[in-house]
Amino acid sequence: MDIIFPILGLAIPILIIVGIVYFVLKIKADLPISFSYRGALRVYFYVVILISVGLGGLGGVSTLLKVGFGEMVGREFSYGNVYEEHRDDQQREKYDQQREKNEDYPADTEDETRSLPEKVELEMKGSLINGVSLAVIGMFLLLVHFLGRWWVERGDERSDLLRRLYLMAGLLIFAIVTIVSLATGIPETLRYALLDINPGEESPGEPLSIAIVALPVWICYLVATLRNIRTPFLVQAT
Repeated sequence: MDIIFPILGLAIPILIIVGIVYFVLKIKADLPISFSYRGALRVYFYVVILISVGLGGLGGVSTLLKVGFGEMVGREFSYGNVYEEHRDDQQREKYDQQREKNEDYPADTEDETRSLPEKVELEMKGSLINGVSLAVIGMFLLLVHFLGRWWVERGDERSDLLRRLYLMAGLLIFAIVTIVSLATGIPETLRYALLDINPGEESPGEPLSIAIVALPVWICYLVATLRNIRTPFLVQAT
């Protein structure tokens, strides 16, 4: 769930910029700016499709990949934060015990904290539940809104300005997500594999999973954008 808010924080300003560009291009081309119900519905479908891809792919499928990496490579590969928090808890407990001994405080004999394997297992199960839920929700929303857009959109609108701005917005969002996750995940993976480090000091499971999901989505938007741009030239040539 931690990835959802950064994605929304990234997508919202890009969508705002795309909207501004749309109106500027309309004004420069001396085209009338009219607000039709069908046009607003197309904008709605495009925005929700982008959100659905981010929700189901980056939020759901990548979380399931993270769980898979944790099972195949090692739990610390995906859940390094749990190891770090456990070490912090142990240091805090030692400090509290030492303070109680020095100040003659009564020792607390009840141990209510979970062990490290229990914490990791709980985190893994929580990630599995979140991943399945987000993947199902995202794929359902994507299917419904993709069919709705296909039903509303006319043939000549599949290469118009609004369609191109939607493709450009998706291209920018997933390009940034892919580049950032690759730049984070690959060095962490190499440090995890090549350096002698404590468990949890490097945890490349999450950024690597996001990169694996975002890369093909980025390529799909890139191919669709190039194909959309080339379509008018192919029509003119024929």
